[in-house]
Amino acid sequence: MEAFLYLVATPIGNLEDITLRALEVLKRVDLVACEDTRTTNRLLAHYGIKKKLISVHQHNEKNKTELLMNELLNGKSIAYVSDAGTPAISDPGAFLVNQALNSGFKVSPIPGPSSLVAAFSASGITSTQFQFYGFLPNAASKSKKLLQKIYDQTLPTIIFESPHRVLKTLALLQNIFGPLCEIFIARELTKIYETIYKDKVSSIIERLESHPQEQKGEFIIILTPPTKEIENNETISINDALKIMMKELPLNQSVKLISSIFKKNKKEVYNQALELKK
Repeated sequence: MEAFLYLVATPIGNLEDITLRALEVLKRVDLVACEDTRTTNRLLAHYGIKKKLISVHQHNEKNKTELLMNELLNGKSIAYVSDAGTPAISDPGAFLVNQALNSGFKVSPIPGPSSLVAAFSASGITSTQFQFYGFLPNAASKSKKLLQKIYDQTLPTIIFESPHRVLKTLALLQNIFGPLCEIFIARELTKIYETIYKDKVSSIIERLESHPQEQKGEFIIILTPPTKEIENNETISINDALKIMMKELPLNQSVKLISSIFKKNKKEVYNQALELKK
């Protein structure tokens, strides 16, 4: 094969999802650069492929890129794969690709599985556009700031989340988007325990809290632009909104959300809520 850098999409769970072209490329290249040699070895062994593997991950990508550039310069063909899905999308690979392009080498994508595209196709969202943010920042304050920014936008938004942070992120979503906000979540796509939810964020939190086993695996969360009718349409009153909120949430939390949505004094809204409870 020619001295190409091939970006090969690999299965996101089910090993049968790899394409025939991807297998052919993996068989024919001189070496395979991969995120984790153990993960890639399992995939190659499943299809009876033996190759020299070079580990290239987020912590060593810049250092290993120079080695791979020399291999390309010597006429070697290289396939780069991430642990799952399409490389360089919320995964390592972008720096390597950029260096290859800047050095005049040919880069060829071998398309295939992508968790974010798979999730969006199953979400039932009719929009032809969406935005992708990958994983939220580690710091809670930065995550909150980003989610508030997303709240003010008009496109469906896809984010990734890990199992140990998913409940915290859903709690942030509930506070910012409101408990009645409908979201889509997919976990363990294409695997044995694949689970898909499309429900109010408050209901999904209850579901995950009562089923700890469903908190495992990588989560893909799709947020649709919040309905701004409450802010822009006076056909719904503060009293009506309070009644809806207080059916789902404690009084104090309902008051906090309603005063924020309607931009009203919190004390006034609190007094209205007390009258309704009476």
